[in-house]
Amino acid sequence: MSDHNDQRPEPQRTPLEESRFEPYEVNRPIPIFVLAVAVALIAWGVYTLWSDSGPSTETAASEDAPTVGTTGDRDVADGQGSLMSVGASLFESNCVTCHQANGSGISGAVPPLAGSRYVTGPAEAPVQILLHGISGVIAVAGNQYDGRMPRFGETLSDRQIAAVVSYIRQQWGHDAGAVTPAFVSEQRGRFAADRSPWNGGAELEAVTGIAARLTRTAATEASQ
Repeated sequence: MSDHNDQRPEPQRTPLEESRFEPYEVNRPIPIFVLAVAVALIAWGVYTLWSDSGPSTETAASEDAPTVGTTGDRDVADGQGSLMSVGASLFESNCVTCHQANGSGISGAVPPLAGSRYVTGPAEAPVQILLHGISGVIAVAGNQYDGRMPRFGETLSDRQIAAVVSYIRQQWGHDAGAVTPAFVSEQRGRFAADRSPWNGGAELEAVTGIAARLTRTAATEASQ
């Protein structure tokens, strides 16, 4: 069948019908569900703006808590009492598992802090050990230890390290001086942040002046 046969004539309107035609729109009200969602979103937005404009009690509480990563500047600056408090909290969070709450360490594995010349001697020693860690033979309280302590220079600030060092220098009968954040900052600048851990007491001796006190036999056995 040809295309000519498929075409059908369109209905024709008379001039009278054309003049009477008026365009119009069908009245389609907004569904109640859509209105309810819109109202709920507006109410939620208003509440969010109002709640964000006031102080957050949760944030305020977290700033006061002496936890790792958030403790430091304000609390340490408050004075010696706060310095000891922050140091005690950081010691419990990071050190007590190995060095024990009484500073006795673990027999044959972790050297004690109580009575250690590396704690009560020149402050460079505990600061550098915390900054860079230590690995190798070290003699403490008449015994030798050959373990590894991780570095905290990347995770603790100068003020936090000052707090920990000051705390251990005042505990377990110690009477060594406290350490300031400025001193820690000075010690941090002496060596590259990513340097290797200190190679036991022998390398620390060159930096801190604290004698390694290793006998020739002990040093030979440790190198084997």
